[in-house]
Amino acid sequence: MRKSHKYIRSKIDIRQAQMEGFQHPQYVITINDITLNDYLNQNTQSRSFDLLVPPIGLFENRDQQKVLELLSYTNVALPVLVCSDDMDISCTVVTTNVEEMKDCIIWRAFGYGVDMSKPIHVPPLAFEKDQYREFVKVFKDFIHFNHRDSL
Repeated sequence: MRKSHKYIRSKIDIRQAQMEGFQHPQYVITINDITLNDYLNQNTQSRSFDLLVPPIGLFENRDQQKVLELLSYTNVALPVLVCSDDMDISCTVVTTNVEEMKDCIIWRAFGYGVDMSKPIHVPPLAFEKDQYREFVKVFKDFIHFNHRDSL
């Protein structure tokens, strides 16, 4: 684990909420009480992230298992948003590099694709380790709950 620079700590959460463009509530990741979609839109001055959702309830079981595995680790590329129409990781997917530092977890860089081949230029995000672990736990719980409902 590397020592982190002085990053401003952000609050991270995942929950269901009504989102513009959707008839029913969707899962959303929030950063300091705004959606990750809005964080990305504001920092890229675009609206390209509006119809993306966290990878919960992916159509392909193999894709869902991969996301579950990646959530358990740091120092990985983690898919955090996918196309709400396709619900898989073969279409539009936004990924972040998750790094564990001595005193926090950092989403250092963002990009399109599981390989992050097209960078998304936004500031990194840092989270307290305990809060990030709680976020991961709730994220996994949503995946398990959604998977159980689809059987």
